[in-house]
Amino acid sequence: MDWSSISILLMVAVLSVISVGALLKGMTGLGLPLFAVPAIATLTSVEEAVVLMIIPGLGSNISLVTNHRRFAALLREHLPFMIAGFVGGIAGTFLLVAIDDRWLKLILAVWLALYLFQYVLGDFLRPVFQAQGAAAAVVGVTAGTIQGATGVSAHIVAPYFHNRNIPPEAYAFLVASAFLTFSIAQLSAAIGTQLFTPERLTLGLIALVPTLLFTRVGIGLAGRISNTVFQRILLVVFVFMEIKLLMDIF
Repeated sequence: MDWSSISILLMVAVLSVISVGALLKGMTGLGLPLFAVPAIATLTSVEEAVVLMIIPGLGSNISLVTNHRRFAALLREHLPFMIAGFVGGIAGTFLLVAIDDRWLKLILAVWLALYLFQYVLGDFLRPVFQAQGAAAAVVGVTAGTIQGATGVSAHIVAPYFHNRNIPPEAYAFLVASAFLTFSIAQLSAAIGTQLFTPERLTLGLIALVPTLLFTRVGIGLAGRISNTVFQRILLVVFVFMEIKLLMDIF
């Protein structure tokens, strides 16, 4: 990757997008890869963008999980989802250079569209989005695989934990825990397949600075937002995700 051809203005633009994504990440537990991966991919390859976001993703999720660790007991009922997601994260990273991610994005778009429809028309898909046991493992391995291959799995993770009658901070903890699990799997597979070059490591560490800063700002703002406003923010993010996916596909 030759960064000498990229202007300072473009680099500032990318860091700005990362900052906005990290701010939303701190508030809701999701949003960073959604904004940053497409922006970085306009400057380089999708593979490069996904790998570069692994370290910032680890940093922001560790920050959230640590800050909301009092909700750790909630993880017990979601262990099948988390464990299967870790396996999927490794598998997805191996697929990163071997599959057209338009097919993966199509799966994401269909999943999220179903969730939005059921949210508006009634919870007729509650058993799917609130799966447990073996069904949760299927959802988890799907989310982890897509995370590893495209760098973005919020389209599955966010609806999975949504509508479970938990406070915003607990929601942020659970989605951050899932993303952290996937990111650890990604990092392991990326190192094993030599996707993580010294240059990518350096750039990832640079991106970590605004990520941690604005994640903390978002965490501070989250406590000042009512649950109603929080749910509306999530729905807006979901709609934005769906539009972005459809634009990428077509």
